[in-house]
Amino acid sequence: MRVRPLTTGAVRQKAGERGVRRYVVDRWRDETLPVHAFLVEHPDGLVLFDAGQTARAAEPGWFPRWHPFFRLSRFELGPEDEVAAQLARPEDVRLLVLSHLHTDHVGGLDAFAHADVVVVRAEWERATGLGGRLRGYLPQRWPAGIRPRLVDVDGPPLGPFPATHDLLGDGRLVLVPLPGHTPSHAGLLVRDEARTLLLAGDAQVESEELLVLGAHDERAPTLLERAKVAS
Repeated sequence: MRVRPLTTGAVRQKAGERGVRRYVVDRWRDETLPVHAFLVEHPDGLVLFDAGQTARAAEPGWFPRWHPFFRLSRFELGPEDEVAAQLARPEDVRLLVLSHLHTDHVGGLDAFAHADVVVVRAEWERATGLGGRLRGYLPQRWPAGIRPRLVDVDGPPLGPFPATHDLLGDGRLVLVPLPGHTPSHAGLLVRDEARTLLLAGDAQVESEELLVLGAHDERAPTLLERAKVAS
């Protein structure tokens, strides 16, 4: 199965060490990090892992001023960088799997409300309502009336992963728990005869057996090209 990174602009973080001072000093790092989503060409149709960021996140007023979390980074992108703008037919996306519900992973969700949107149940419960807003989620920016398919990652263990959820029943796309960045963060194993990839979202994963692709990994396009040549 072909996997393709879709880079939805970049994120620039505040400069300086961790601490209160970072929230009030308007000094930014010189370097940026990419914001990737990933498109998987499954035999049954197109599958998107995360929805990337929306160009509206680069506009004043998109983020609530009262929340300190949103003072630590800024997003740099235009409408042409959104996931939907990079696809010839966004309506062909059958399945959208979300690693978690932070803004740079669900920003492009509006264009895929037609798809089967899959979220880990515990992540959805953590992100919604007033509690979600206080934790740094933006449920008020999600498409009105969104009704994702909530799943529990409680299937049999696989390799180093203590539990799984087989998304399509064929063993090719398997959701696995990657807690840390959020307690219910999930990754997606993409498995075929040639290789196994782990789409890791914002999780930090070290593995000698898997090709791990993160949402902010500058190497992701190169790693995929090398894997394609090797296979």
